[in-house]
Amino acid sequence: MRTREIHVLAETWRFYCLDCLMPYQALYEARHADDGHGGDAVAWRRDGIASQPPWTEPTCPECLGLHVKVLPAGSFVPQQR
Repeated sequence: MRTREIHVLAETWRFYCLDCLMPYQALYEARHADDGHGGDAVAWRRDGIASQPPWTEPTCPECLGLHVKVLPAGSFVPQQR
């Protein structure tokens, strides 16, 4: 029997709500493992619960808006109005 190696990374993702103009961030846990076919499989967790990847339908925690932009690390966040 073959053992698969799993790498767990904590990743902070930054977001910007286009409805209420609020910048925010969320911490995700990414579990990377070999998919058994030579590729990489990633399972995402947020607050200890299985979740969709950060870029899939993010919702603003302030206004619950769905017009949210995912920002790359180190990117400029516009000032709130």
